[in-house]
Amino acid sequence: MAITLKNASRFIISKLELLFFKWGRFVSLHPYPVILGCILITSLCSLGFLKFRSEHKANLLWIPLESDYNVNQDWLDGHFKKSTREEVVVFVSDNILTPESLRLMLQVHTAVGGIKKDGKTFDDICARVPIADIFQTKRRKKRQVTEESEETNVYDDYEDFWGGEYNEYPEEEEAVTVAVDRINFDKYSEKKNKSEGNENILETIPDNIYCDLVTTLNEKCIQTSLLEIWKYREELINSATQQEILDAVNLLVRSPWYGYDADYSSLLGGIVRNSSGHIVGAKSMRMAWVIKVPKEGRIVAAEGSGVELEVADLTSLAWESKLIDIALSSSTEQMKIRVNAAKSFGDVSTEAIFFDTTLMAGGYIIMFIYTIIMLGKLNTLEVRLYLTISGIISVGMGLIIAIGLSSLLGYPYTPIHAILPFLCLGIGIDDMFVIVQCWSNMQKDPLNAGLSLPDRMGIALKHAGVSVTVTSLTDVFAFSVGAVTQMPGLESFCVCTAIGLGSIYLLQISWFVAWMSLDEKRISAGGDGLLPCIVHEDYKPPACSERNYGDLIVKKYGNLLSSVIFKIIVIVFTFGLLGFGIWGSILIRQKFDPTLLLPSDSYLRDFLSVHDELYPNNGWTAYIYTSEFDHTDLHKFDDLTNQLTELQKTKTHLGDVDSWWSQLKKYSEEKTNYTEWEEFAEKDKFSFIFSDFLFSSYGSNFKPNFKFDGELVCNQPAPPIIASKFKIDYLIFNGPEQHIPAKRKIEEIVKDSNISGAFSHVQVYAAWETDEIIGFELWRNIGLAMVCVFI
Repeated sequence: MAITLKNASRFIISKLELLFFKWGRFVSLHPYPVILGCILITSLCSLGFLKFRSEHKANLLWIPLESDYNVNQDWLDGHFKKSTREEVVVFVSDNILTPESLRLMLQVHTAVGGIKKDGKTFDDICARVPIADIFQTKRRKKRQVTEESEETNVYDDYEDFWGGEYNEYPEEEEAVTVAVDRINFDKYSEKKNKSEGNENILETIPDNIYCDLVTTLNEKCIQTSLLEIWKYREELINSATQQEILDAVNLLVRSPWYGYDADYSSLLGGIVRNSSGHIVGAKSMRMAWVIKVPKEGRIVAAEGSGVELEVADLTSLAWESKLIDIALSSSTEQMKIRVNAAKSFGDVSTEAIFFDTTLMAGGYIIMFIYTIIMLGKLNTLEVRLYLTISGIISVGMGLIIAIGLSSLLGYPYTPIHAILPFLCLGIGIDDMFVIVQCWSNMQKDPLNAGLSLPDRMGIALKHAGVSVTVTSLTDVFAFSVGAVTQMPGLESFCVCTAIGLGSIYLLQISWFVAWMSLDEKRISAGGDGLLPCIVHEDYKPPACSERNYGDLIVKKYGNLLSSVIFKIIVIVFTFGLLGFGIWGSILIRQKFDPTLLLPSDSYLRDFLSVHDELYPNNGWTAYIYTSEFDHTDLHKFDDLTNQLTELQKTKTHLGDVDSWWSQLKKYSEEKTNYTEWEEFAEKDKFSFIFSDFLFSSYGSNFKPNFKFDGELVCNQPAPPIIASKFKIDYLIFNGPEQHIPAKRKIEEIVKDSNISGAFSHVQVYAAWETDEIIGFELWRNIGLAMVCVFI
């Protein structure tokens, strides 16, 4: 059997050597037709660029097209298509809850509010939400009183919704000065007596008047920060004391700005509490803005890492750029400011992934110089400048062929293709060195003296051809393994690389050999290596340029190998490397983390590091989506919410659950005659209470979370619900060993709820699903690649 295989191997090698000998002679005899043929084939393959397309969507790059994620994403595009962009700034200090810190936050907020792009400020492009407190209209002015007056100390912050309607004395009103009132903690804290004040007034307002009020409420821009406690009023913020700041974050449960329930401690990071559990300090505070992208002028802002695609327009992108500039330039010695705009990940990762022109040019120049030194000799006759140029050009031609053919086959250009030029350069030019070295060896053989150039080129390629063929085929097959992956992006890259390396191989034994034949004719004729038109007669190269340092090194190394001590050292060193390799393979940690694509010194990497440290409970925000449901499904929502809330309480996978169902039950208990939710789990009762809930301060912020089969009208039964969602926040995870079980647990709970069309979704799921795929394919692909190498 062994003899048969050996004979078969000899037969194949002999036939290949004969083939390459004939091909070398042919190319040397007809260099120009071969060169023109290579150019023509490359040009024809470049027509594939007519079908060129790039792909950056994570769900179309790293997970199968038929995956649940992509099916769910298609559903979302039809029901909850995203049209907003979120911007976050984190202020970090030794203690953020100080008057000085508050004033700096106001300066940044004011500067951001003053950004004007295309004639639009934040107020013009922001996403808006209706205020939940119908009393937040025009303020009833009151006359200034003395500091000793009890009225000022009451912190009266109630507002008259009739104010401005019947102003019979405008002249007198203008003469009235306004006292700088402080925040009314009683009104927005848990201590508020629900039977008095505004709540009691609302119960006496007729339904038609109430509906007129809530349907005509002013809308406010969505922005969150501690500054909303003081309603963004400069005189209140600048005069706030530290005690008032601490009272605000400890006592307030409703937003004075919007009227919604609010937990201001969630905006703080690195919280310090006293023995009674009250907040006495914090290291950071988050400030956020949300902008809405209009339908007209929309473009798609690509995330260079293949993480997501964000809808945007030119105005929003320009506005975000200015926001980033303001945030990064506003840090002081006492307070550092980090920023994460919607465009940040795309900008930073694109700069990191897509090859930098300067770096690529520098890499090619270094390889160019190295190739000149290795291919020829450093004298004016034998320097191979133009041969080196032709070799580098062959790499570029191979890239054109690869991208052209892969485009014709329907494969997209992905962010990972950015490393293709370096990969092809490093692997492709290796064939040049082999061919030139075989030529050099052939020249030293006295048996070849007097042979014609075509014969000598045939002999050189006879020896080099088999070697470069074996190595090139190994590379091509190793990358071809990627064609069987489940990840479309990796499949596209591997197919393109395999085509590129195969093309470069064919160009090396044709295009490069043709130019090498012409270069040898130049040397034989005495043509100058830089200016071939100059002919050197009886040229004698400098002795230093004739030294072959490579042969000298190989000779010295050969002498070392004859030493027993050196052999032992080599064996020990080899087994040591093998041991480290095995140990490293066991410790391989498979993780697909988009943030690892960011430069370590980038402002976004800095933001993410600080955010993860100071807000460990604020991981990725996901949503639970459902299709149509009615009153018969309420018990399913109750079970689902209870299970998710239990995970939140035990800090298992989830950091927060913001469910409309929990608020609806709270509303029914506090504002209706129902003592249990089962009492309104009837068609007519549920439709009415659900409509009232969405027009109340309890549920108005959930209104965008529902899609109805008809118009939702105040004081009318809610139309049939065709889609819904509510928010959950994951904890921060360190890797797939944490987020994969978390995702599976949530999916299990959602599936077991039996709610129609229910699923959980967030864009990072694409990366998490990639982790699952990588975990399955890692060792399989390594094994297949090793099989290709052994064969």
